[in-house]
Amino acid sequence: MEIKNTTNGFFDPYAAGLDKSTEARNETRLKARAEGAGTEASQGDTVTVSQDALLLTEARRAAQSAPDVRSEKVEALRIQVADGTYKPDSKLIAANLVREEPGLFQ
Repeated sequence: MEIKNTTNGFFDPYAAGLDKSTEARNETRLKARAEGAGTEASQGDTVTVSQDALLLTEARRAAQSAPDVRSEKVEALRIQVADGTYKPDSKLIAANLVREEPGLFQ
């Protein structure tokens, strides 16, 4: 058996003209890119962001720019704990956990 259309011992699809359609498509794409380089249509894909995503991004930025520690609140709680007057409301804490982290309890 003899295999023709080889280059350096490997089958060469270009030698047989088997892949000329792909080659032609690539050339057409390159020409279209070169001709339309500067127009908005040739800039590629576009992305549309939902209003919810924009709000989420804005909220995340606001949270990141907020200080990590509210020192006045920490100091007030520290004084209450030291005096023995700090009485956490366990029902309020549980309600807030359920409201803010519903995925934890499913």
